[in-house]
Amino acid sequence: RAVMSGRVLCVTVASASGHVIVERFYERLPETTQMQWRRRLHEASSGSLGHGGASTLSGNDFARVEEVCGVSHQGEDCMVWCGVGDIRFYAVGSGQYDELALAEVLQTLATAIAAMTKKRFDEPHVFEHFGMICLALDDVVVDGHVESISWDQIRRTAKMKLAAE
Repeated sequence: RAVMSGRVLCVTVASASGHVIVERFYERLPETTQMQWRRRLHEASSGSLGHGGASTLSGNDFARVEEVCGVSHQGEDCMVWCGVGDIRFYAVGSGQYDELALAEVLQTLATAIAAMTKKRFDEPHVFEHFGMICLALDDVVVDGHVESISWDQIRRTAKMKLAAE
């Protein structure tokens, strides 16, 4: 496997109403800096994530996340986002973690959530599977590097972690 320079800086899953469901920053950042990143992501994505926006899919269309992601660059950092149903996915990366790599991360998360919630991309169903979603995200991105993009592998790893508890 090739060594990649750069890293995933942040991944966020939120509701359309703005509630953060799961968020991971892969660098130690003060809360004020984390708030600035949330604001930048919101500002960059607000035009395309509204009702019927170009970066928003229906729950049954989750497999097309990589095709419709919105993208913005802030200096050397890349921001990618997409909505599926009432759920919003965001990722920020640097270096070789560009829009293609980040879109793949969001596609993997959307696929995992679709499998867990039976394609119900709304706040109650996502919160119902919060623990599994956290385990899935922690398997996809480890210390800012993408480790797994296979739903089958993520599912098996999550089941093993749950069985060990």
